[in-house]
Amino acid sequence: MRVSPRERALLTAMVILFIAWLAVQLAAIVLGALGHVADVLLIFLVAWALAYLLEPLVGNLDRRTRLDRPQAVIVVYLAIGVVLAVLMALGIPAIATQLAALTQRGPEFGEKAAGIVADLQSRLDSAGLHVGLTALYGDLPGRLAQLTGAFAADALGVVAATGTLLFNVSLVLIIAFLMLMDGHRLWDRFTGTLTEELRSEAELLRQSADKSFGGFLRASLLLGLIYGAATFVILAPLGVPFAGLLAIVSGLVMLVPFFGPIIAVIPVFVATILGAPESFLPVFVLTMALQQVTLNIIGPRLMSDVIGIHPIFVFLAIMLGVRIAGFWGVLLAMPVAGIANTFLRYAYDVARGRRSRTEAHLVTEETAAPEPEPHTMAVRVGGK
Repeated sequence: MRVSPRERALLTAMVILFIAWLAVQLAAIVLGALGHVADVLLIFLVAWALAYLLEPLVGNLDRRTRLDRPQAVIVVYLAIGVVLAVLMALGIPAIATQLAALTQRGPEFGEKAAGIVADLQSRLDSAGLHVGLTALYGDLPGRLAQLTGAFAADALGVVAATGTLLFNVSLVLIIAFLMLMDGHRLWDRFTGTLTEELRSEAELLRQSADKSFGGFLRASLLLGLIYGAATFVILAPLGVPFAGLLAIVSGLVMLVPFFGPIIAVIPVFVATILGAPESFLPVFVLTMALQQVTLNIIGPRLMSDVIGIHPIFVFLAIMLGVRIAGFWGVLLAMPVAGIANTFLRYAYDVARGRRSRTEAHLVTEETAAPEPEPHTMAVRVGGK
C-alpha cells in the first residue's frame, strides 16, 4: 500500500497528537498520585534541603576542628536550637501583638483607603476624567476590614497550630540529622551496587541536587534574610505600622522566584499609605533603592554560579509546585526545575550521540555558568 506524502504527514501529525494526549494523561495520573503522598514527600524533601543547607557548616567543623562528624552535627544542631529559641522568645510575642493590632485596626485602614479613593475621584472629576472609582470601591472599608481580619485570624490560627507544626518540624530535623550523619556512607553503598552507567547518572543527580538545592536555597534564604532585615531598618524609624510583620512577609516573599521582588513592595507601600502617609516618599525611595541593590549587587554575588532556566519553565515549575505542595512547593520548585533542566540536557546529548552514559557525571563540570543579568537573576537556579 502506497502512502502519499500528504497522507504520511497527516499520519505523523495524528501520532504526535496521540503521544501528546497520552503524555498529558500520564502526567495527570502521576500528579494525582503525588497529591496523595505529597505531605510525606514534602517532609523528606524539606529534610533533604535542610541537610544541604547545613552541610557546609558540618563539613567545616569536621575538617577544621578536632570534632568528628557526629560531634560536628550535634554542635550545629545545638547552635541552631539556641538561635531558634532566642528568635521564638523574642519574635513570636511581638508578631502575635502586631497580628492582633492588625485585626483591630482593619476598619480604620478601610476608612482611610476609602477617603483616599474619594479624594482621587474628586481630582479626576475636576480634571474632566469620568472614572467611577467611588462606585467601584464604595464598599472598600468593609472589604479591607474583612480582608485584614481574615488574614490576621488565619495567621493566628497557623501560630496556634503548634502541635502539628512541631511534629513535622521534629520529623524534618530527625531525618536531616540522619542524612548529615550517614548520608555519604549510604550513598556510597547505594552507588556501589549500580552498573557503571547508572553510577555515573546517580553522580549527576547528586551533583545537580547539590548545586540546585544547596546553592539556590542557601543563596535565596540569605537574600530573603538581608532583604527582610533591611526592610525593618527602613520602616521602623519612619513610623510605619507593623514594621516587623512587614519585614517578615517581605523576606519570605523574596524567596519566591520571579514574582518575589514584585510582590514584596506591595504590602509595604499599602501599609505606608494607610498608616504613615507622611513617610511614603522616603519609604518609596529607600525601598526601591533596596530592591536595586538586592537584585543587581547582592543577588548576583550570592548566585554567582547559576544554571539558566527559561521563564516558561519557571512558570510551569511554580504552578506545579503550588498544586502539589503549596508554599513549600513554590520554594522548592526552582531547585527541582534545575535538576530536571540538567537531566534534559544530558538526555539530549545522549540521544544525539554527543555523550555516553558513563560520562553523565561530567555534565555539571563542563557547564559554563553565565554571568547573571540583573533582570533575569530571579529566574535562575543558583549553585555553590
